[in-house]
Amino acid sequence: MNSIKTVIVLFLMFTLGCAAMNGSEERTSRKRSDSPENILAPVDYSQFGRPPIPVKILLLIPSEFERYAHVSNYEGSRIHHSLGRDAELELRDAFGIEFSKVESWPVRSEARAVEMLSPKDPENYQLRTYDYVAIPRFIRVDSLESNEKYGFEIDLQVEFNARNGSSITIKGHGECQIGKYAQSTPEKGAVLTLQYAISALLDGIEKRRNLFER
Repeated sequence: MNSIKTVIVLFLMFTLGCAAMNGSEERTSRKRSDSPENILAPVDYSQFGRPPIPVKILLLIPSEFERYAHVSNYEGSRIHHSLGRDAELELRDAFGIEFSKVESWPVRSEARAVEMLSPKDPENYQLRTYDYVAIPRFIRVDSLESNEKYGFEIDLQVEFNARNGSSITIKGHGECQIGKYAQSTPEKGAVLTLQYAISALLDGIEKRRNLFER
């Protein structure tokens, strides 16, 4: 009788131990998927022996870019994604990796940013100390929802205007699809897609770095 009780106790201990282990693995998995170290960061090319491009960049942030927002639909709810402010911060960090010096100014509109590029503009003299003036723009933001997943696509563009009047246009595309039962949210999916687009921008800059170094 005692031996039977012993077997039952051992079986219960083993069962409870497996349940605890499975629960621990599930919690660890969730923590990994949501942890900051898993957020995509722009590639630091200096790790591969590529120093920052030796130019001074002024990033002009138009108000319509900073305030840019996208509304997606998810399971009957409308979700407001304030992508502009996130994009501004991501661009500043990314350009800080790619170029030797970066500064940013807010401007009231993209039209005003373009006006400032004219030598006749009264504020143009402030831009002449920079090698390039960069103006970012959202080209396209789309979201989708299906039975099993939701996703986003983002296209960004940055126009780099040189002091000699020439310009270089770089585009970056990002897309992300997440299963509805994955440990994520539409908000995180949108931010991740934005980071993919900005990383693609950096790739485009790196491939054309000879144009910036002239």
